[in-house]
Amino acid sequence: MKRFSRRLLLALVITMPPGMALAGATSDEYESRLLRATANIVAGQWSVGLKVLNALTQDYPDSRIGHLLRSDLLLALAGRVGSLPDLSDRSSEARAQELREQLRLRWQHAIGSREIKANRVPAKLVKVSLENTAVLYVDLPAARLHVFRQIHGELQRLADFYVTVGRQGYGKEREGDLKTPVGVYRINGYIPGSQLDARYGSGALTTNYPNPLDQQLRRTGYGIWLHGTEPGWINRAPRASEGCITLSNADFGNLYRLLGTADELPIIIDDTPDWIFPAELQRLRANLLAIVHGGPQLTSQQQVEPSSAAITVDLTKISRHDLPEARAKAGGLEFTEIFIYPGPKTQLVTRATKFKGSGKTDIVEQYWVKEDNGQWRIALQQQIPVMTQRKIASEPEPTSAKQESGA
Repeated sequence: MKRFSRRLLLALVITMPPGMALAGATSDEYESRLLRATANIVAGQWSVGLKVLNALTQDYPDSRIGHLLRSDLLLALAGRVGSLPDLSDRSSEARAQELREQLRLRWQHAIGSREIKANRVPAKLVKVSLENTAVLYVDLPAARLHVFRQIHGELQRLADFYVTVGRQGYGKEREGDLKTPVGVYRINGYIPGSQLDARYGSGALTTNYPNPLDQQLRRTGYGIWLHGTEPGWINRAPRASEGCITLSNADFGNLYRLLGTADELPIIIDDTPDWIFPAELQRLRANLLAIVHGGPQLTSQQQVEPSSAAITVDLTKISRHDLPEARAKAGGLEFTEIFIYPGPKTQLVTRATKFKGSGKTDIVEQYWVKEDNGQWRIALQQQIPVMTQRKIASEPEPTSAKQESGA
C-alpha cells in the first residue's frame, strides 16, 4: 500500500501532508469532485476515494482522468502496485501522462497556488476600466483562466477555470506553429456552437490576435479563440490545442454567462505571472499613472524591433518619490486602462479617453516600452472611435458552412 501511495505522489507531484484538507472547494462541481477523490487517495482513504470516483465516472463518462485515476486505484487494491502500462503502446502511455499532468496542475492549484492567490492579484492588471464587466487573465504555466472585475479600485476574483493551450506551448510567432500567443488582447465576438464544427464544443469567444503590436512585429496567424471541448472529452491535456485556449463545455457556458454582453473585454495571456498583494498593486498603479501622464508627446510613432535587447526592470521596485505626481488628466487624456505587457521587455499597453471638445471623445490605445537608458517612449499608438457598445451575446447571421478558427 505504501509503495502505491509513493508512486501516486510521484506521478502527481503532490507534497501535501495526508491530513491536510483542500484550501477551498472550487465552484466547478466536476473539478471539485475530482479533487475530492484525489484528496481521499492521498489521505489513505482508498475506499472512500473509489466510491467518489465510481460516482464521478458514472455522472461524467467522458472524464478520462477520472477513469485513469480509478484504474490506478483498482490496480493498487488488487495488489498490482508494481504493474506498469504496456510501454510498447507509446501513444497510450503518452496520453496517460498528459492526463496525469492535467490532474497535477489542478491539484497544485487547489492545495497551493489557490490558497496563495486568494489574497493576491496579478501584477500586470495595473488599472482596469470601470466600464468593463470583467477582465480575463490567463496564467499560462498554471493552465488557469481567472476572471476579475475592478470594484471600488480593487480587483475582485469572479471565477477561475482550468484551460488547455497550444500543443507546442506559448509565444506564438507564426501561423501553424501550434502555440498560444502571449500578450494583451480583446474579446471581440461570439460564435454559437451551432455554427461551429463539433471540435469547438458549445461555442467560441473570438479575440483580436494579431493585435497592433503583433502586426508591427510581423507575427502571423489568425483565429485565436476561447472555445469549448470536442465530444468525448471533458478537458484535454494542458497542451493540446492548435493555439486556442479551450475550456470544458460546462466551464465555457459559465464563462459566457459571467461575461454578460459587453464587447472589447481585455484578456491578458501571461507566460510570466506575478501575483502581488492589493496594496502593492495600488502603489504600482500610482507609479505607472505618473509615468504615462508625464510621458512623451502623442505623436511618437517609433517602431518596435523584435531584436531589441530585453529590459528586465522590476516595476514593483520603483519608488513613488522618484516620479512626478499623478494627475487626473493631462494633454486631454484620462487613462482608463494600464496593463503591463507580458513578454521579455518592460512594456505597457494603455487606453485613455481623449477629450476633443463639445463633449466628444475618442479612445487612444498606446504601447509603451522602456529603453535601456530608463526612458519611456510610445512605440505604437492607434485611435479608436467611440461606438455604440456591441453585444458579444448577439448571434451572428447564420451561414451555410461551419466556421473554423485558424492558428
